[in-house]
Amino acid sequence: MKETIAKWLDWLKKATAQDDERLGHVYSDGEQLWATNGYVLHALDLATGRRGRVTAGEDGELRVEKEGELPPFAGALPLGQPSVSIVVSAESLRAAAEGQEGFVRLNIYDEPQALELSSGGKYALVMAVSGAQAWWFWKPGQRA
Repeated sequence: MKETIAKWLDWLKKATAQDDERLGHVYSDGEQLWATNGYVLHALDLATGRRGRVTAGEDGELRVEKEGELPPFAGALPLGQPSVSIVVSAESLRAAAEGQEGFVRLNIYDEPQALELSSGGKYALVMAVSGAQAWWFWKPGQRA
């Protein structure tokens, strides 16, 4: 479990700010873990039951340090319905994004459903997966 928690925290920390003390940490709102730098937001569906900054303890366990106000993470979530939604393999998407550099443009095509990634001199096309069930997907703030 120690390795799993370390992987979760490493991923969440990738969304923290280096130049803003308030956004430079992973937080728990008691129901979910959150991190953002103002441009990227990562959240994990993990209820700690406590509010505050999250770190790993000496034995690798999650430690929530009591704190006052949390940054308003939920206010950054999009409202309403997405204009386009497709399902792609996370592994394929990681492989496609790995070689991209700088800014990446994402284009989503209707037929055939595909996600196109392009940057300076690099291009990748990831085809959609069919048959995905709505309950497979979680969004911060929603409860089953």
